[in-house]
Amino acid sequence: MPALVVVPHRSVDAALVTSVASRLSTGDCDRLSSLHADLDGLAAFVAGRSALQQALDQAGADGAAIDATCPDCGLSHGRPVVAGARRPWFVSLSHAGGRAFAVASRRPVGIDAETLDELRRRADAIDDLAPGGGDPGRRWTAVEAVLKAEGSGLRLGPDAVRVARLSARLDGRRYALRTAQVDDCLVTVATGRRRGA
Repeated sequence: MPALVVVPHRSVDAALVTSVASRLSTGDCDRLSSLHADLDGLAAFVAGRSALQQALDQAGADGAAIDATCPDCGLSHGRPVVAGARRPWFVSLSHAGGRAFAVASRRPVGIDAETLDELRRRADAIDDLAPGGGDPGRRWTAVEAVLKAEGSGLRLGPDAVRVARLSARLDGRRYALRTAQVDDCLVTVATGRRRGA
């Protein structure tokens, strides 16, 4: 399973902004520039890109670049992908509770993090959107992580994902699940098989 990297939004300072900016794509540089008046947005963005960069570095893809170009509009707010690496890498990012959570893997990977309070408030809605057994919060973070690993986000219905204790299935593909509580957040990582394997 890929290593989890957590970067608190409040840890963002000028040195981290400079470090992260040196590895940003052109689109992400433009996005960073547009956030200077929005300190919360700036902190979340930099924490997220820092977490992604650290996850790639820990996984052995040192220096690989992140590209988050939206396929619909061309702006830098889409699904993060690894650009310029010699071999395929997969990354995923989630924000919850003032922290950025990221993973990187050679296999398709997705991550979802939600605060425990938010999951409790949404338990009934989760049961409606993603019916199944067990804890609704675990089920929801698993569903979102699988959909991110699949690359579809919420374009597919959450009810299409079948969640078991340590794995999930979507359209015949199996994903290993790892769930942990990190402070006041529940975090699930879904890891699939390499495409074509």
